[in-house]
Amino acid sequence: KLQEVAVEGKRPMVESKPGKLVLNVENSPLAAGNNALDIVQRAPGVSLDNNNNLQLMGQSGVSVTIDGRQTYMSGEQLVNFLKSTDGNQIKSVEVITTRAAKDDAEGAVGTINIVLKKNRMEGFNGTFNMTAGRGEKFRGNSSLSLNYKKNNTTVFGSYAYSDEKSHRKLLLDRVIQNKGEKTYFKQRSILDEKEQNHSYRFGVEQRTSARNTLTVQFNGSNNIEYNDNDSKTNVGKSFTTLDSLLISTSQFKELFDRYSANLNNEFRIDSNGRKLTLDLDWSKFKSSKRVGYNNQYFDGQMNAITPEEIQRSRMPIGIDIYVAKLDYEQPLSKVSKLEMGAKYSNVTSDNDLTFEDFLNNSWINNEKRTNHFVYKEQIAAGYIDYNNTIGKWGLKVGARGEYTFSDGNSLTLNKQVKRNYFKLFPNANLTYTLHENHILSLGYARKITRPNYRQLNPFDYFIDKLTFERGNPYLNPQFSNEFTLNYTLMQRYNVTLGINDVRDAIVESMGQDSVLKQTWVIRENLGKNLTAYLNLNIPVTVSKIWSMNNNITGIHFNFDGMVSGYPLKRTSFLLQATSMHNLKLAKSLSANVNLRYFSPFNYNVYDMKARWDMEVGATKTFKDQRSSLKLAVSDLFNTGNQNLKTNFGDFDSSIRQYQDRRVVRLTYSYKFGNLKNNYRKKDTSNEEKERAQ
Repeated sequence: KLQEVAVEGKRPMVESKPGKLVLNVENSPLAAGNNALDIVQRAPGVSLDNNNNLQLMGQSGVSVTIDGRQTYMSGEQLVNFLKSTDGNQIKSVEVITTRAAKDDAEGAVGTINIVLKKNRMEGFNGTFNMTAGRGEKFRGNSSLSLNYKKNNTTVFGSYAYSDEKSHRKLLLDRVIQNKGEKTYFKQRSILDEKEQNHSYRFGVEQRTSARNTLTVQFNGSNNIEYNDNDSKTNVGKSFTTLDSLLISTSQFKELFDRYSANLNNEFRIDSNGRKLTLDLDWSKFKSSKRVGYNNQYFDGQMNAITPEEIQRSRMPIGIDIYVAKLDYEQPLSKVSKLEMGAKYSNVTSDNDLTFEDFLNNSWINNEKRTNHFVYKEQIAAGYIDYNNTIGKWGLKVGARGEYTFSDGNSLTLNKQVKRNYFKLFPNANLTYTLHENHILSLGYARKITRPNYRQLNPFDYFIDKLTFERGNPYLNPQFSNEFTLNYTLMQRYNVTLGINDVRDAIVESMGQDSVLKQTWVIRENLGKNLTAYLNLNIPVTVSKIWSMNNNITGIHFNFDGMVSGYPLKRTSFLLQATSMHNLKLAKSLSANVNLRYFSPFNYNVYDMKARWDMEVGATKTFKDQRSSLKLAVSDLFNTGNQNLKTNFGDFDSSIRQYQDRRVVRLTYSYKFGNLKNNYRKKDTSNEEKERAQ
């Protein structure tokens, strides 16, 4: 009897598929030892704004999914979640711009789907990874993944640990006017950060019959973060004169725990393609933040002007998520299909902030800064999708209806904002296959981006004595109508033209108190944000040993509305380019070079400066084909820091950041167990099915 052997072809760095671009990172040295946040921002068209929020084609309002499942997080919670996700477990990152009614309506500008590795080979096998890295400080991580498959049962699990230390400098200059008199603030902050994370995953896949597969899995992570901030702020009549000096220190500690469980049951009703899929999800996020603040003013001779102000805050956060989803597929003919389904989600977020002042040798509750906020959200959705192919034409149309009930309740302020609304989200995609090497598609989709839970909390989160973030309980969701025109040449080259018309766009604005000299950030709804983009994905094979993938995006922004009480009407252009190079230096030695560039541009009230960065890496595979070494350096020339300024209305400020971005990492990987004479089950018709949609 002949043995079945796996034939494993090398995937390109970036794949062009209908409605999406796929970044393959499974064997890349530039992904080894990194977390999910580091990897995702390398995907085509993806970037981070100055607050570490993900953007797609230069726009905010991105939905992030893991293996197609919503994370139900944004902002700080999403950043913590991605940082706690081990990059060694990631197979690819999908940048999706064309979506069906089956997909959640959340995500006004698109979806970033993180695909985790799956090993379904017979017998027992696993992979061990260990990484040591050095920036300004040491960082390291290790991970172990195990898989066992026998007959119809597969058991899989993984564990990862990371310990990272980093150093960051923040330079903030601002000018505040009061009755025509200007006060200049020159702030210099040094932040030392330390983060430790344990993450784990365990699951069982059981084929209970020839037509039914049941999968149960559990994911979790436990994260602890420390942040010491030393800040000095010169206050005067100009940036070069000193009237007083504010010295501030803060000690930050956060415990962040995440747990989730999923049950998936796929039942193939018959051999004609009818299928019923049930998904049940539960997630729990727990965060406990403790911050100590010390503030004191001095004169130019370092004589104390005010007594030392000592404060502390505690903010436990709990988020519970329950989701149930049922999907049904019904083939109507060999070339047509009907899909329909329903979904229900229930989210509760509980934020309990306690702020205290140290007075007369005891801690006294500060009622003006203490707040307990509970947010509840329920979404009931139903959808229908119709697919058909007529000759060279492919049609996919659908509609999704979502009923949303939300209740934001500040128990401290006795302020409650309830909303309930039903919205319809139609979509359509028309594909014309002139030839297998020439595919043209036109798409439309209506989407929504809801405010995150923190943005709706009507209270102030103090960053330091002079800066805080304020919630807005009356913030509305933003809605978008997106049109895309896509052309794929030779199943390699891809051109996408997109227009995204966003109404009630959620934007960051600022406020200030000219008497207390405080500045705050708040989210507001802008009247209109019209964005047009052109994305080119161009893979090039230079020689047998050198291949590259070039992705270029040109984006035109048009903002029109009221921000911070001032009319905002401005346009801007952003050029975003990525060039990835792969060099096969020898049979067992390869190298990678990545280049990224962002041109200067204006976004909302901010003026962003140009930036670029370069990453290099190499992989050495040993003779046993089981072990390898990967060496990588991120931001080789330390040029990728974001700098911005704003001069809008009464606001005049600039921010320069110097992050610990240049990091050298060495990763050792070892595969063990049964790796030969097996094959990984694969549906070879998947790509053809996608092309026909």
